[in-house]
Amino acid sequence: MLSSDCSSRFRLASGRLCSQPTLPITASYQALYGKLGRIDPHLSEAIVRFCAEKLRPVLEQLPRRDEPVLPGYRTRILDGNVLTGTDHRLGALRQWLNACLPGKSLVVLEPDLGLISDLVLCEDAYTQERALLGHVLERVQAKDLLVFDRNFSTTGFAFGIAQRDGFFVGRQHRTTLPVKCVSKLVKCGETETGKVYEQRVQATDPKTGALLFLRRIEVRLFEKTRDGERTIGLLTNLPETVSAVAIAEIYRKRWTIETQFQFLTESLHCEVPGLGKPKAALFAFAMSLVASNALGVVRASLRAAHGTEVESEVSGYYLADEVAAEYRTLAKYLGAETWEGWRTLGAEEMASLLTEIARQVNMQELLRNQRGPKKPPDKKPVYNKNHKHFSTHRLMKEAEDP
Repeated sequence: MLSSDCSSRFRLASGRLCSQPTLPITASYQALYGKLGRIDPHLSEAIVRFCAEKLRPVLEQLPRRDEPVLPGYRTRILDGNVLTGTDHRLGALRQWLNACLPGKSLVVLEPDLGLISDLVLCEDAYTQERALLGHVLERVQAKDLLVFDRNFSTTGFAFGIAQRDGFFVGRQHRTTLPVKCVSKLVKCGETETGKVYEQRVQATDPKTGALLFLRRIEVRLFEKTRDGERTIGLLTNLPETVSAVAIAEIYRKRWTIETQFQFLTESLHCEVPGLGKPKAALFAFAMSLVASNALGVVRASLRAAHGTEVESEVSGYYLADEVAAEYRTLAKYLGAETWEGWRTLGAEEMASLLTEIARQVNMQELLRNQRGPKKPPDKKPVYNKNHKHFSTHRLMKEAEDP
């Protein structure tokens, strides 16, 4: 139950409940699927950007989980995502056993706020992700810091960011962003993963002949990557005031977007197998990003009410499940008109109200289960070519017998 003060503020924001419920709009499932299959991907992108800008001022009023990645810059992590194959319900797909992919996307995550602020969608899964970079580039602003993998390290993208007074940290790709060394490697320090070196390099725009002077950061890893690599090269146009070790640490945080994709897939079901039409599948993916941002505000409210340490133990799955379980009841008994008053709340007032509501939450129901350290298997699993499958019952019986 909410406190009396919180309840009064909630009612004030919500306005009066409607005495007469509005009649629902009825539509067949066929009509709904047809509508989803015609939604322009640009509309799906715009919804994500619009909702992100509405949530940004509220998140700025709430405490952050970590310190800013690089103070004074708006850090933006860029990564691509290919939607998984869908069910073969459409006539054009039934002749193939192969996976049929409904499209791909470029996603921009701002780790300082935990906000997915930009999205580029493409219906053709064969499209090279680099072909979509122009849509990201046109929204780059001064003091933006883009962090990306080598797949996005191209000459055009690097020059375009610099021309817009933006900055980047990208893994070196020797073919799509060739550079010429203008100084020797100098050791600058170490991180938890390896030794850090730096040198000056220059890139040349093949169209205009313009030069772009960059810093090349080389990290010689203590352990190989999963691809067997020992050395990682990074290119950046950040000023000398940002140390090479700090740049190496910034790139390490690129993996936060991979964690976000995992949450979208497992907890928010961003990929719906039944939506074979590309426009419908991309719209569902975009809506999962909107839901992720909304849950980010919820987590920030819990952080403000209960502290960072407690909030960090909240299970994303439990939180998403709680919202999904209560949403239908909330929508059924509280119509859209009930929430009109919330639109007039300022960011500071909204953050204060959400924090007050979050104080009433029983956190024990949302904390993730604690488990001990993983134990290595006694025997390495092998594939038995003589059997296509095994009976679980018989394997368990054999394990029980002495």
